[in-house]
Amino acid sequence: MLHFGQLVRHNGKVKPDAVAFADGDRSVTWAAFDRRTDALAHALHDLGVAAGERVAMLANDCIEVAELFVACTKLGAIRVGINARLAAREVAHLLDDSGASVLVIQAGLAAVAAQAIAQARQAPRQIGFAGGHPFPHDLEALVAAGEDAGAFDDRPHETAMLAYTTGSTGLPKGAMYPHQAMLRSMLYIALAEGMRRDDVILHAMPAGGIPIMHMLRNLFHANKTAIVGPWDAERTLALIERERASITVLVPTQLTALLASPRFDGHDLGSMRQIGYGAAPLPPATIREGMARFGCDFLQMYGTTELMGMAMMLYPADHVAALAGHPEVLASAGQPLPFVETRIADDAGHAVAPGETGELLVRSEFTIPAYWRAPGQYAETVRDGWLHTGDMARQDAAGYIYLGDRAKFRIKTGGYNVFPTEVENMLAEHPAVHEVCVVGLADPTWGERIHAVVTLQPGAATTTQDLRDFCRGKIADFKVPKAIDIWPELPKGATGKILKRAVIGHYAVPPDDGAEP
Repeated sequence: MLHFGQLVRHNGKVKPDAVAFADGDRSVTWAAFDRRTDALAHALHDLGVAAGERVAMLANDCIEVAELFVACTKLGAIRVGINARLAAREVAHLLDDSGASVLVIQAGLAAVAAQAIAQARQAPRQIGFAGGHPFPHDLEALVAAGEDAGAFDDRPHETAMLAYTTGSTGLPKGAMYPHQAMLRSMLYIALAEGMRRDDVILHAMPAGGIPIMHMLRNLFHANKTAIVGPWDAERTLALIERERASITVLVPTQLTALLASPRFDGHDLGSMRQIGYGAAPLPPATIREGMARFGCDFLQMYGTTELMGMAMMLYPADHVAALAGHPEVLASAGQPLPFVETRIADDAGHAVAPGETGELLVRSEFTIPAYWRAPGQYAETVRDGWLHTGDMARQDAAGYIYLGDRAKFRIKTGGYNVFPTEVENMLAEHPAVHEVCVVGLADPTWGERIHAVVTLQPGAATTTQDLRDFCRGKIADFKVPKAIDIWPELPKGATGKILKRAVIGHYAVPPDDGAEP
């Protein structure tokens, strides 16, 4: 059966001198990438890492992230990615939960790693890289020593990695990714999104979790992946121009940051042929602006960690059709992919009629087989083969699925159910609005009242009353926010998603001085 190491070895033979990954002023060819991952597999084996052991990594996106993943798959170790933006307490939990025997640490994150190790129940062996660090082993020294051992005899394990959920509904859970299913899912997604042999991939989402599947989709055509690293809009625009990047996948906050950059028009972005977006709803107004300013195709992707990838896509042709006379389609997440079944169900699990709202259930061969050491939570999430996504949705007669919101964020106000996304999309149409978050706050009269928080476009000005007036007549009166606040920025999580729970928490305990965050 095809495995990751086999693909890397193939690329090293047929395109030995082609660049596999570019990271700042560094790059590695496919031949060197194959040699280095062999050497690292040897080194980990010599450190006593056996098949099935967990090897964790705390790092910003860089070449070494891809190298460690492939080395682990060659060795049969299970890779555990840790988002570089997590706090020490959160890192300690992932180390304890996964039982990682090794932790590979980027030098700039040494302090966080040291604090996490001190809090963990058992300290893993530590390997540092990318500069001076206090750890007993150095990654480059291990690679140098391992290169003398030659090619590694690949021994892929059934499980390739643990992808931890974001923990928005409790402690993160480790989604178990089978080696073969993960590889097939990546291949199917690359086919669905239309990857080409000459594409240069811009990788911008943190590869600690499921986005490593985007980082590594260059494996199938031996493409180049240009790595952004810690998110910065200006650096990303410059990287697109320098590397002539042609395809990428972004979260909405990244796309809005690029469009808001005062240097946007100063860069040659003509190499971009397709921008994918997903992970959170993107207002149609932003989609229209992005398509107009980038002048390339847009592709929406919907998936979850538990699906090892994607369930639905809104293709470039759908975007074009929407702009030509069907604008409502831009608000959808697209149609199910050929290898996915979907069902929209009520609270009792019964399918609802077309056009009615219920919870989105998904069934696919790529649904994870288990959560690591959490069988009870898995049984709650996957029932009779159906993944309960927790996303509210409706499906129209043409098969397009429209996401309402997470069920937990549904607002019940005055006897009506309101989903924040609808209100957010309307506020995003206002020319002064940059980002928006709508939440429900407890209210003695209404049960919950609709409250919005927005940030403004650079140099823009408006009033909260103007924003409320803008909504009137465009959405039902009971959906118009009772109040709107303007903040300098919205709180975001490790993956760049807006943290609604943080906004709700801000209003639960009024600030002492009345100042906004």
